[in-house]
Amino acid sequence: MKVLTLQENLNKGLSLVSRIVTSKAQLPVLSNVLIATDRGRLKLSATNLETGINYWLGAKIEKEGAISISAKTLTEFISLLPPEKVELEIKDSTLKITSGLYSANLVGLPSSEFPVVPTLKEEKTFSFSSEELLKGISQTTFAASQDEGRPVLTGVLFQIEDEELILVATDGYRLSFKKMKANKSLKEVKEFKKGLIIPARVLSEVGKIISSSQQKEEVGIAITSSSNQIIFVTPEAEIVSRLIEGSFPEFEKIIPPSEETKVILEKEEFLRAVRIASIFARESANIVKFKIQNSKFKVSANAPQVGDNLVELEAKQEGEDNSIAFNSRYLLDFLNSVEAQQISFEMTTSLKPGVFKPINDSSYLHIIMPVRVQE
Repeated sequence: MKVLTLQENLNKGLSLVSRIVTSKAQLPVLSNVLIATDRGRLKLSATNLETGINYWLGAKIEKEGAISISAKTLTEFISLLPPEKVELEIKDSTLKITSGLYSANLVGLPSSEFPVVPTLKEEKTFSFSSEELLKGISQTTFAASQDEGRPVLTGVLFQIEDEELILVATDGYRLSFKKMKANKSLKEVKEFKKGLIIPARVLSEVGKIISSSQQKEEVGIAITSSSNQIIFVTPEAEIVSRLIEGSFPEFEKIIPPSEETKVILEKEEFLRAVRIASIFARESANIVKFKIQNSKFKVSANAPQVGDNLVELEAKQEGEDNSIAFNSRYLLDFLNSVEAQQISFEMTTSLKPGVFKPINDSSYLHIIMPVRVQE
């Protein structure tokens, strides 16, 4: 193999691909990234056997070939090179890298030892605009669990409902629900009718690739013929992930059917109030209290060893006066995911879930379980 490419493009590709590489690989080859020529472009591949990625970048191909190289060493070296042309050449089992005054020889492994990363062969099943999918990912993945003890909660549910795709994530303390419209009818997508659970960390990587792409086009989604893997396709990359097996919680039962109290708040003022309260809540289990009374929305927190604070916001109130408390971290995660200028907050009692919705956006809602506090 002998190819010529730009440092900026190679560095970007390696930065994205190397994120899939596990730091504690059981097999040495899984610590590597595969570099290969592919139909006039340079392809970078990585896998941890659960998730794989193929990433393509422009290059001048002088000689075909492939080799796998330590992802950590290669990524660090390329990132420190100046933004110039980079020549990659395979000699025996070594990759020679030359760029201006800089050169290096990295010992690799034969490409034949690298696990095959599935690629899309059939026509894309359906697609979304990149902006729509990125928003769906950013508004749900943060609510997924980090606890590997309950695998289904570490994923995001993808399920068809009335010709729309719904995304749901929950860790047992909060729940994000998002509806999305596909660019193609979903009637034929049988796999999604029962629901598929996709690892949240994989969706986060898909979001990073969409954000970094200069081509804001559609993102294709397909299911492999064995129905146990999903493939996300962008103009520059394909991410393949094994699906999570198991039954997702019946989230419909968690969504309250009605409310006793509803208030509408300015999002930025609400966010600032919660941020301030979180300073005082750090030493008291992150508990932030809400009190709704006479069209006033009071946000407060206190810790005996730190002090206390109170912010009083103007609010449009419907229904009874009420009070409730939440974990400030959950509130901030939700508020940072919303672009709307106003937020609707609905509740029944201090011990039942609170519902947050962006005004003028019926496609998204977020539920947070309250914290029991003593007055």
